[in-house]
Amino acid sequence: MKWTDIIGHGEQIKMLCHMDDQRRMPHAILLAGPSGIGKFMVASVLATMLLCQGTKAKPCGTCQSCLQVSYGTHPDLLIISPDGATVKIEQIRNLQHEVSLTPYVSARRVCIIDGAELMTVQAANSLLKVLEEPLGDVVFILVAANKQMLLPTIISRCMNVAFQPLIHEVLAQALHDKGFSTLQSEVAARLSRGRMGTALLMLEPDGFAVRDQAAMIMEGLVNEGMKNVWNNATILEKMERKDLLALMGYFTYLLRDLIMIITGQGREVLFNIDLAEWLDEQAAKWSENKLLQALKVVENARRALNANANARLTSEALLIKIYDLAREV
Repeated sequence: MKWTDIIGHGEQIKMLCHMDDQRRMPHAILLAGPSGIGKFMVASVLATMLLCQGTKAKPCGTCQSCLQVSYGTHPDLLIISPDGATVKIEQIRNLQHEVSLTPYVSARRVCIIDGAELMTVQAANSLLKVLEEPLGDVVFILVAANKQMLLPTIISRCMNVAFQPLIHEVLAQALHDKGFSTLQSEVAARLSRGRMGTALLMLEPDGFAVRDQAAMIMEGLVNEGMKNVWNNATILEKMERKDLLALMGYFTYLLRDLIMIITGQGREVLFNIDLAEWLDEQAAKWSENKLLQALKVVENARRALNANANARLTSEALLIKIYDLAREV
């Protein structure tokens, strides 16, 4: 894997390469930004560059070190990911032991901690000791989707590199270049909000299943009776919380698109451009005011779920309120 394999994030990559060229690479780097935008891929290529044995452009992709990284067998590259929901202290203790050892084949060791914000308090404090007193030539690369969840003392001991979503036109073109249709690429780029990893997941088989389910539920709430509410509440109750939150996210996008149509903004600003005709049909059944109220209802439900509210009760309340709003038009 090389830098040219990464779409976007040119300024961040340029800065990292410059520091390596000038031999000014810090011992700890924090790559922070929304999930799904390619931070782990940047971390992987950075690690490959730091371990590369080539003499020109790094990573060269052909030396023994680069090949070992690509095969996942490089003895001086350590990758830690959450064990379940968190990064546990046992993982950091094992890391402490590993980084205390002399590099096996390279001049340095590199450690990537993915989901660094998910470290337990004990794990974070243990890592802090390592960052304060690093042993030998080791570079820590922390990858975090939510920087604010990290200890301030850990953040202060890392060079912070912020990542932002890609412009949707850039992402759409990159997806098209990977072989996806123009329409598929456009929809995934818009709904993913510029996040390559998220867009690729959408383009997998059934990747739009939850979005389509959200559209069907909304249509049913407008056109059918209360039986539809109870049936859907039962279905939503059985969903995993992350999937239920994703469904509510799609509710938000669909309602937003309906508002764009009602206010005459045009199809070019829609997120769900593949559902444009369906959205036109649904927009005729709503008013702008009721859609704005529905958006607020969805946002309140999303916040309640994030606060660990009961999924069944929250789902029922959401569906009933949208059902009532659709009939007040």
